Amino acid sequence: MFHRERQVPTLGDPELIPQSDTAGPPRGAPDMTARRPDGLISREQFEALSEKSDLVGLSYLIAHFALIGLGGWLTWLAFPGVAFVPILLTHAFVIGFLFSPLHECAHTTAFRRRWLNETALWIVAVVYIVPPYFFRYFHLGHHRYTQVPGMDPSLVLPEPASLRQYLWYCAGLWFWWRNLAWIVKHAAGIVDPASADYVPPRRLPLMVREARIMAFLYSAIAIAATVGGFATELLVCWILPRFLGEPVQRLVRVAEHVGCAETPDLLDNTRTTLSNRLINAIAWQMPYHAEHHLFPSVPFHRLPELHRLIGDRVVVESRGYIAGQREIIANLRDPARQATVPVVPRRRLL
Repeated sequence: MFHRERQVPTLGDPELIPQSDTAGPPRGAPDMTARRPDGLISREQFEALSEKSDLVGLSYLIAHFALIGLGGWLTWLAFPGVAFVPILLTHAFVIGFLFSPLHECAHTTAFRRRWLNETALWIVAVVYIVPPYFFRYFHLGHHRYTQVPGMDPSLVLPEPASLRQYLWYCAGLWFWWRNLAWIVKHAAGIVDPASADYVPPRRLPLMVREARIMAFLYSAIAIAATVGGFATELLVCWILPRFLGEPVQRLVRVAEHVGCAETPDLLDNTRTTLSNRLINAIAWQMPYHAEHHLFPSVPFHRLPELHRLIGDRVVVESRGYIAGQREIIANLRDPARQATVPVVPRRRLL
């Protein structure tokens, strides 16, 4: 069940990208950057936990793509037979969790060598269908202003929070509209002015270039699939499962923050969900999400150790994801419990 302790916060440090390469607070907004208390762990513990590993990162990445390859092969073998649907949904579940390596590479914590990190970032982003560098800056905004209304670009539920909006969010249709709009508009040279809240002006041309590269790659893949006669295989083994896997990721995002406090205090605004080893592995240990927000420079594979050190200080759903979703749905359906759910308007970037 949920538990938490509060402490007087001090200013935390966004560790995604060097400070000189980030945009400032949204125009006219007060400083509401995420805060973590001092003294959670020692400097020696922090330095030890922050050690990155190419071997661990490659092991996770290769295993993840091996599962995707196996799932795609089995999906095509089963198509369109009786076993097709369960195999497809399992394959979709694995593809959907490519968000995890995308997220880790955006933090530059997946590998020790930077070139490995950036290469993996691009490979995963192309498969996941999201512009990698724009996501990196967008996600930095989420870390800098976690759960701050009007400033966190990843607040889940808009005002008023309702079960209907929960279902719409989890369906993920808006996600595809947003991501494809990012690619299409940026490729056309149109970067929404609101992006300046998270992307430094000198980096805006980079957003255009990456979108044009992605548009070229997807066009080349589509032409090759059509000419080569494997368009159906591409749709069945990649596009369809990628589409079906997105709602799982939306549920995970709900679990991470919905029902937590709207405050910069990182002990209160993010939730860790205790799950089984399989889910932890396929999610690259991101169920330990409160620990990640407190120390985003700690690599994913060290988060279980970090949890053992500070897990009693953060918001924790100890019953797992299904029980956690039931709790959130109960809050949405019962007006008497509604105060525990964030009710803030979504901040549009596009």
